Amino acid sequence: MELAAGTVELVPLQSGFLELLRSANHIQAFENTIVQGALQTEAYARAVFEGVRGLYPVSADDIDAAIKARLARRELIDGERQFEIILTEHALTAPFADEDVMRGQLAHLLECLDLPGMTIGVIPQGTVLSQPWAFMLTNAVRVDLDQYGGPLTVTDPAEVARFRGLFAELRGLAVFGDAARTLIASRMPA
Repeated sequence: MELAAGTVELVPLQSGFLELLRSANHIQAFENTIVQGALQTEAYARAVFEGVRGLYPVSADDIDAAIKARLARRELIDGERQFEIILTEHALTAPFADEDVMRGQLAHLLECLDLPGMTIGVIPQGTVLSQPWAFMLTNAVRVDLDQYGGPLTVTDPAEVARFRGLFAELRGLAVFGDAARTLIASRMPA
């Protein structure tokens, strides 16, 4: 949500996504630059939100509240909802935080592989992608795209169908299970 004078309010955006996920039973997400929000640790989320300060004036209180809303997403990984998240290997290594934060984030991601209702795939480095933006499909009827100007929501059935096809294509490029575990562990800072 953009405000006057180029400021951004993080909390309404994060709270909106939390409410959307609460109403969903099937979430499919693709992230190519960072670890997807529902999988983030507090320290990693803080590093990501602190990075927003480079573009927009954001208060420390707003960042704290946005982190709280983002971390609340993890409570929704309960086995009742189905999460299918595709990350790129680049998202595992993008330098948004120091090595300790990244080590903790990747360790948490390894734990997430065993959560009920959670499927995580990783697209190996060097794979050519046709999709430059992160996006999330909710209940196969809504798409939210992450863009520089803020999120864009798509509900037109024909457009949503195109994103379902794109997600299936990305799924075909990813590794899962033990192969994903090995790839994630190999990117862990020493």
